[in-house]
Amino acid sequence: MAKRKPNIVDILIIVVVIVLAAVAVLKFGVVNKTESSGVDASEEQRAYTAFIDEVRMATVNALHEGDKVYDEKTGICIGTITGVSHEPYMKSVIADNGSVTEVEYPDYYSITLTIEGPVIEKEEGYFVEGVVEMKANSEMNVVTKYAKPVMKITSISE
Repeated sequence: MAKRKPNIVDILIIVVVIVLAAVAVLKFGVVNKTESSGVDASEEQRAYTAFIDEVRMATVNALHEGDKVYDEKTGICIGTITGVSHEPYMKSVIADNGSVTEVEYPDYYSITLTIEGPVIEKEEGYFVEGVVEMKANSEMNVVTKYAKPVMKITSISE
């Protein structure tokens, strides 16, 4: 077989492939890491309050001060529990006369957690590690060492 010299089309195809590979590495390897980690924003330890509703005493006993709380979807640690308080769960029911009254729902409790974690404040809102968005009045599935509740963030301290 005779050796073939590369022509202009072969050289252009090679150059285009190299440029596309460089753009892909730059976009997915460098730019997204910088954007998602919030390099331009500073990470601060902030306390926020979360509320867990309608749980049994086993869940109340499974939440301890010092336990780490993880986001179930991403597995990222969103903070450490610094305070746990519970009270009987109150449910609204309609009485015989048509009025709505609050009554204690037996064997169920409402839990208020105080959690402290690394939060980044960006223009779009609050984020943990630049990935997990923290919004007031938003629910999120979380995991601790002994429990897997759904919590609602009620406030984020300034």
